[in-house]
Amino acid sequence: MSKILVWDIPNRIFHWAFSGSLTAAIAIGFLVEDKQPLFQLHMLLGIVALFLLAVRLVMGVVGSRYSRFSSYPVNPREVIGYMISTVVSKTKLYAGNNPGSAMAALLMFVLVPALFISGIGYGGEAVEELHEIFAWALLAVILLHLAGLAWHTIRHRENISLAMLTGRKTGQMEDAISSAHPLWGGVILLVSALWIAALFAGHNASTSTVRLPGIGVTLQLCENESEGGKQEQGHDNND
Repeated sequence: MSKILVWDIPNRIFHWAFSGSLTAAIAIGFLVEDKQPLFQLHMLLGIVALFLLAVRLVMGVVGSRYSRFSSYPVNPREVIGYMISTVVSKTKLYAGNNPGSAMAALLMFVLVPALFISGIGYGGEAVEELHEIFAWALLAVILLHLAGLAWHTIRHRENISLAMLTGRKTGQMEDAISSAHPLWGGVILLVSALWIAALFAGHNASTSTVRLPGIGVTLQLCENESEGGKQEQGHDNND
């Protein structure tokens, strides 16, 4: 076997942009109080992750061979067999996603929209508690995914994390993809950069709002303390 190309440039761009935005959003979410100005960045990064996920869903239908969801080995029997083999023996090598990484990706793809819906401020305390549960679930999935990558690297002596930089893994030549698709990578990078820049340009820190580019919807990121302070001051004056 030799090093073959399995991850094209669009897939690699998504992977690092998505993981970066999620990591930063989770760190801020757990470490910063929701009434602090920095917490607005937590919600903005969550929106960025949701946008990138929308791009990834398109890639999952019309993307390269291993980007497509049809290539994900998520048959329950195969997933269970793979998990057992990670403990008792060396696992089968997959050119693209293995069952563990495929399940982790799908769980993340479900949890990110769930976090967005539960985090936009509708539904009261019950929904806020659900948002926290989703956040802990996402963190658990990420940590298990990283542990799986580390275990695979130790057992098979192959740094598969590096593959998301180079695009190459050990495999059979017939399993390689034909192109890294640099043109589509450039298009995705440009469109994503423009959308994200427009998102941050539409952010108003003083009112804690953001206007979603191309949609025209304005979201309240968190409670506007300045308005709350004015209202309290008004009540005091009336008293």
